[in-house]
Amino acid sequence: MTKSIFNKSGIVIDFGATKISASKILKGRFLNTKKYPSKFYNNSSNYIKDIENVINDFKPLRINKIGIAITGRIDSEGNWYAVNSKNLGEFKIPLKKIIQKKFNLETIIMNDATAACLGEANFGVGKNYKRVGYITVSTGIGVGITLESKPFLSKRGLASHLGFTTSRVGKNKCGSGRIGTYESVASGKAIELNAKKQGYKIISAKEIYSYHLQNKKWAKKIIHLSAESIAELCANIKSIFDTDIIVIGGSIGMAKGYTQLVKKYLSNEPKLFQSKIYRSSLGINAAKMGILL
Repeated sequence: MTKSIFNKSGIVIDFGATKISASKILKGRFLNTKKYPSKFYNNSSNYIKDIENVINDFKPLRINKIGIAITGRIDSEGNWYAVNSKNLGEFKIPLKKIIQKKFNLETIIMNDATAACLGEANFGVGKNYKRVGYITVSTGIGVGITLESKPFLSKRGLASHLGFTTSRVGKNKCGSGRIGTYESVASGKAIELNAKKQGYKIISAKEIYSYHLQNKKWAKKIIHLSAESIAELCANIKSIFDTDIIVIGGSIGMAKGYTQLVKKYLSNEPKLFQSKIYRSSLGINAAKMGILL
């Protein structure tokens, strides 16, 4: 049964590969939201320092729970691992244990896409559906699944990491070590790499997307490839989980017109493998709302 009213409290952090968004929530009200850059470190202890500094930034805390929705793999004990080592490096961090001990507060650690899926399934566009998928198209590709409003998880935390399954058009090797993954074709990093291969010195996927909106042929080709690949991933998710709905989020996924492109390419798949596709209704707050459930 889904929850129609969000009335949770806590400090919540959405930790991505390139940015961090954190909020203090009291009985469902977002009292304060702050944004920070996230960095690539060779020393994993620096990630811990960054997270602790973000939490300290909200003192006095006056809450009883901390929720951290974070990119990468989270096992059943709250240990954090990178899957794509190019985005985060290679490490194993007992994140739940460290944060819980440091602040003496209940701490929840969850993959960011799974947390966002929980948010949408309970409070967003997925609240009237039993089987919900979520794809974040951002720096990387993240996937979350909820069945009867409960997250699909596994002991080692690899479940739902379908961005590291392979696309029929993929050829590049991604940071997971696999070749031709959806992350290597459709993500923000992949969009930037594809532009670079064509000789365009573009700073960011956001800039490339703006050229796509200006009908630059080279940029449209890159963005259409991303959307087509995500549509293929949607069909695969449908075939595995028989999802009623798949929500598209992330900085690229929520960009103007992207969801419509995914729908267009998904319509080429057999109807049996088509889920309803929606743009995230909760946006950057999806993971923050889901992590407190």
